[in-house]
Amino acid sequence: MSKTNIRTSAGVRHNTARITVSIPVFVNEFLQKQVPKRQVSQFVSEAIAEKIPEHLAQKKNMSPLRELLEFRKKVRKKMTVEEIIKAIHKGRK
Repeated sequence: MSKTNIRTSAGVRHNTARITVSIPVFVNEFLQKQVPKRQVSQFVSEAIAEKIPEHLAQKKNMSPLRELLEFRKKVRKKMTVEEIIKAIHKGRK
């Protein structure tokens, strides 16, 4: 779970959130070599901001059934049809 602190910075037009995330070592090495020292946060936030519309568009085009099947691939164990139906009914209560 990431730690989030919402705060307003002086001189900045919008609110920012400070979060702590874990990244792969090779990503950290890339950032240290390619991004100027005091601009890593800006680089990462711009990369995330570019990815959000793509993610939302993908979700919008995906039917609920396709979404369920994609989620099912990600869970550690395969769910039976009965377990899926039970979870759907539980969510509707």
